Parts: sequence; C-alpha cells; structure tokens
Amino acid sequence: MKIIFSRKGFDSQNGGIPSPIVSDIPLSLPIPYIENTSVTFKDLKLSKLLKDLSQDRIDPLTTCHVDPDLELGAFGQVSASQSHLNNKKVGLGDLFLFFGRFREVEFTNEFYKWKRNSKPHHRIYGWLQVGEKINIGTNPENFCKRYPKFANHPHATGKWKKNNTIYLSCKKLEFCGIQSLNGFGRFRATSATLLSSNPNSGISIWNTPSWLNPKTGGCGMSYHDINRWGMTTVKTVSKGQEFVAKPKYSSELKNWLISLFDNTI
Repeated sequence: MKIIFSRKGFDSQNGGIPSPIVSDIPLSLPIPYIENTSVTFKDLKLSKLLKDLSQDRIDPLTTCHVDPDLELGAFGQVSASQSHLNNKKVGLGDLFLFFGRFREVEFTNEFYKWKRNSKPHHRIYGWLQVGEKINIGTNPENFCKRYPKFANHPHATGKWKKNNTIYLSCKKLEFCGIQSLNGFGRFRATSATLLSSNPNSGISIWNTPSWLNPKTGGCGMSYHDINRWGMTTVKTVSKGQEFVAKPKYSSELKNWLISLFDNTI
C-alpha cells in the first residue's frame, strides 16, 4: 500500500488565508476556481466564515473547486500531478492522506476571527483509500452515465486534459486489521494529525515517523531528496501536490496509522 500526502485547500496563493479549524474540526476550504464548476462558497454555507476571516476580500459568490469530495468519496487529478501519480503506479488499495494549511479560529461577538496565539500549520484533515481508478479523459459523459452519483464532481464536469482521472473510494478501509471505518472521511484536529513540527518557525518543516524518514531506515517520499531530511524532520517542498511514499510494513507503520485513525469524525 502506497501512502500519498496530497496537498489541498486554501494557501497563500489560492484564497490567501489558511483554512479554519472550528471547535477542533478542520474545514478545508476549496480553492477559488472558474472553470468546470458552478458551486459557490455561498452554496457551501461558507459565506459568513469567509467574509469575517478574509475581511471581505473573498466574494461568497465566487465559484470553487470542491475536490476531494469527502461527502461522497471521490477525488480527481489531472495534468502533471496525475502524471506523477501514474508514474508512481498509484491505484487500487493505495491511501490518500489529504493535508492543508490550517489555523484555529474562534467565534466571539457574532464574529469569526483567528484565535489569539494560533499559527498557520500543515495538518492532515482527511483520507480516501482507492477502490477504483477511472481515466475519464476529455469527455466525462460515459463516466456520468455509469456513475450518476458522481456526475457533479468537478472532474466529471466540463473539459479536461486526456489524463483526467477520478479516484473513487473503497467501501471500507482495508489495512492493519482496520475494517470498521469507511474508505473515506475526515479527521479531528489533534496532535496525531499535526504535520508541522514547530508552527512558530514556519509550516514547511514536518515531524517524520521513522517508517517515512530515510535517515532512520524509512521509505522517503517523492520530490524530497535526502538533503531535505533531518533525523526527525523533513523540509517539504513549497510546490507539488502529491508526495508518494511506498513504506514497508512494520509495527511502527501500523501503530502510526492506528493512532491517526483514532481521530476520525
């Protein structure tokens, strides 16, 4: 089983603010997007939250790219990022762990604001284990007929490049003896889902478990050469959406995954 750390949601370039954590629930904000979507932030009931946190810079009627869809269990990818996933042979049974840039908020005096002393950081907020991998290509019509449940997914709408692909989740998680959880879902904000080692020093340096860190015998992950790794940390690249790891099975990996999935919503 490969594990893919998949970057999603608002960042400094897309949206310009972190995604919020409200009452320990990370709310990944889908990036503003014009093509292949008619869904607005208002449709997602995010108007008040965005109005307050962006100080009116983001119009609630702006359309956005709702992907991954962790209500139905679907994730789309295309272009260079999909080519990378294809080159790494990502497919059936592999596990996407979605992460993004987050910050805690509070609601006081009828107003959302960033929580005092909170810092932006990277955090895992959701997962999808692949049950089907479907190359939709330039014409999603056949996909929509076969899978009408997912016909409104942005990668099943409009025109895309030839390698446009949708990953549908399996029904139940299948690893480490865990079979009681859905094949997709969301995590709470806890220490187990936090990636950034010290948000005060920046968000791009992550704590790394030994199963991942090549300096402690781990498998490493794509886009990150050995010079980026310390003994307990990695300095992640600023660009790139999909970091693919192919770990060896170990008790350390099993314990890390079980600890992570103890924090599902």
